[in-house]
Amino acid sequence: MWRRVLRYGTLAYLSCFELLRRALGRRAPYGVLKLDISGELSEQTVTYRVPGLLPRSRDDYFSLLAVLRLAREDPQLRGVLIRCGELHTGWAKVQELRRNVELLRAAGRTVWVVLNRAGIREYVLASAADRVIVAPAATLELTGLSTEVTFLAGTLEKLGIKAELVQMGKYKSAAESFTRSAMSAAHQEMVESLLHDLYEQVVEAIAVGRGMEHDAVVALLDRGPFLAREALNLRLVDDVLYEDEAEEKLRELCDHAKVIEAPDHFRRRGRTVRLDVLRRGGPLIGVVHMTGTIKMDDSIAGPERVSACGVSSVCRDLQELRERPDVGAVVLRISSPGGSGLASDLIWHEVSRLRQHKPVVVSFGDVAASGGYYIAVAGGPVFAEGGTITGSIGVLAGKALLRGLYERIGVTKQIITRGRHAALYSDYVPLGDEERQRMQAEAQSFYSDFLDKVCAGRKLSRDAVSAVAEGRVWTGRQALARGLIDTIGGFEAALEQAKTLLGLDPRALVGVERYPKPRRLWRLALNLSAQQSRMMAMWPTVWPSLHFVTAERVWAVLPFEFRFF
Repeated sequence: MWRRVLRYGTLAYLSCFELLRRALGRRAPYGVLKLDISGELSEQTVTYRVPGLLPRSRDDYFSLLAVLRLAREDPQLRGVLIRCGELHTGWAKVQELRRNVELLRAAGRTVWVVLNRAGIREYVLASAADRVIVAPAATLELTGLSTEVTFLAGTLEKLGIKAELVQMGKYKSAAESFTRSAMSAAHQEMVESLLHDLYEQVVEAIAVGRGMEHDAVVALLDRGPFLAREALNLRLVDDVLYEDEAEEKLRELCDHAKVIEAPDHFRRRGRTVRLDVLRRGGPLIGVVHMTGTIKMDDSIAGPERVSACGVSSVCRDLQELRERPDVGAVVLRISSPGGSGLASDLIWHEVSRLRQHKPVVVSFGDVAASGGYYIAVAGGPVFAEGGTITGSIGVLAGKALLRGLYERIGVTKQIITRGRHAALYSDYVPLGDEERQRMQAEAQSFYSDFLDKVCAGRKLSRDAVSAVAEGRVWTGRQALARGLIDTIGGFEAALEQAKTLLGLDPRALVGVERYPKPRRLWRLALNLSAQQSRMMAMWPTVWPSLHFVTAERVWAVLPFEFRFF
């Protein structure tokens, strides 16, 4: 009932605002949009509510997608100037943003991108524009792709810590971060394959965007980095200009049209779109963001200060969406390397229950692997970008043995037990042969269930799933060829599929409600205080990643420090 009151109240407010605007006269015209694309482009907005005041928020990646869509649907716009700064994000977002630049051009907009300091990500995005512009003193840092994997075994040995871990799948290399000082043959094979496919995707994008041959792009990448004038002479960029000079030239091309900044444009167009959606009515589409490490309890970030996907919070949101009659379909946006095996299974179950009542479409972000992929197979169809990191169908189990560290700092423990395996999970007692076998059996059971769920969710045979499992990680393009996803596409494509499943035109305007909802500050403070108290009671983690093996017994998680530059 209260949602209906809120909806009609908002409709009345926006209608009055529109009538008042028309009465006061026409707003200043514009023809060129100027916007920034830079930074982390977080999956979820940082939003909280202060009682009695409006929500406070920070723009996120999906707000940027909304700005780009409004720009291509605005007939008043003729040109778009994008200031592209350093991007601290994965390849999936870069590829979806690049597609949006192409869509802007297809809609008749002239798109120029200005680069000040550009690496491979920024350049791949910019290469889709009509013109690529760099500042005179800028460097185009095109040097190919590389990856690095961090190994902690030597550090743990110096600290007197031993990781006693069992991995299901020869490619499930997260354990190697704690037990080895270099990659195993299987680990290196997997990383080489990922790097090669991502590199080919980068080369193909640049070749298409700049009208070059594949081999010519490879040769240029081997010569980088480039000074601004070098890049201009090699046709990697179209102009060497400062931003204000580029803006003036674009305005001239657009008959000296006025410039509007993205926030102002979003406010103007956003009100019109919201009013149209409210007038149309119809079902809403729920969007559930599952970002960061999958864990038990609420979605509060842990000691690593990264995003967290807590089973309590996520299941509560999924249950609410299942019971809401005004929500016709749900899009799961998964951007997670996995985490707790138990938490992943509980969320999988809740997604399965939701899918029995309404369509559930899945959209992968930069990474949706291991536990993140486990959850995804409960929904479908599944969308991912070519550069999404996914798969990693495997399991890791074990514990951290801290006895050596305790002895070095003068701490001793005396353990009294009743029951043969009562000290199985103690950080002071090493695993015996029988205990290791039990740990192995626990991991094997979870792994077998993981395979069964993938077989059922993806409608694949056991042999087909086993062939792509064993913890191996794939790019989205590789995953598509192996039946692990359904379509190469981003969030907007997933949203259009949800509309289609509701019997709507994919281009139709619909209301979208995002979860999780903004948290009240007092509740957030209570949750954080409770977590900090639990952390203080624990032995302090000597390395952020060590918390991984001290908090849970069975993990479905991607290898650590798996980055591509």
